[in-house]
Amino acid sequence: MGEDIFKKILSPLQLNDEAQSYLKEIIQNLPQDLAPDRPGYYSHETNEKLYTEAAERLAQQLAAVSGTIGFAELRSVWTDIVVDYHRNNNWNYPVTDKKPEKILTQEQKTFREMWPYILIMTLGLLVLKTSFFYFGMHSAAAPSTTNTVMLVVTLVVFFGALGFFIWRKNKKN
Repeated sequence: MGEDIFKKILSPLQLNDEAQSYLKEIIQNLPQDLAPDRPGYYSHETNEKLYTEAAERLAQQLAAVSGTIGFAELRSVWTDIVVDYHRNNNWNYPVTDKKPEKILTQEQKTFREMWPYILIMTLGLLVLKTSFFYFGMHSAAAPSTTNTVMLVVTLVVFFGALGFFIWRKNKKN
C-alpha cells in the first residue's frame, strides 16, 4: 500500500541510484517509522491517509532541491519528516483499540480455502489408508476379533471424517 502511494507521488522527482535504494528502505520501514506513539492501531484508511501525507511532505521538501536528489538530501528530509510526525502528536491521526484485519492477497485466500481439502486428503491417503491396509492384511492373515474391530474402526473413522467434512463444507456454502 505505502509503496504505491510513495511511487505515485514521488515519480516526478529525479533520484540517483543511492537515493532510489534508500527510498525502497524508507518504504519498507514505513510501518515502524510512522507507528502511533500512543496505544492503539491505525485503520487501513488512516494508514493510507498518513502515508499520502508523508509522501506529499517528502515530495514538497525535495522539490526545493535543484537537480538530481542524492542519498544525503533524501535521508535528511525523511528524518525531519519522521521527527516532525512524532513531535506533533502523530499529526493528530486517530487510533483504534482493535487491530485492523489483515488484507489477504488472492493467493492467501486461495490457500486458506484449499487447506481443509489438503488436510482431508492427507488424512485419507496417508493415515487412514495405512491403518486400513495394516489391519486388513493382519485380519486376512490371522483372523481375530481385535484385527476385525480395528479394521471396522478405521473404516468408520474414514467415512466419519469424510462425512463431517462434506457436512461442514455444505453448511458453510
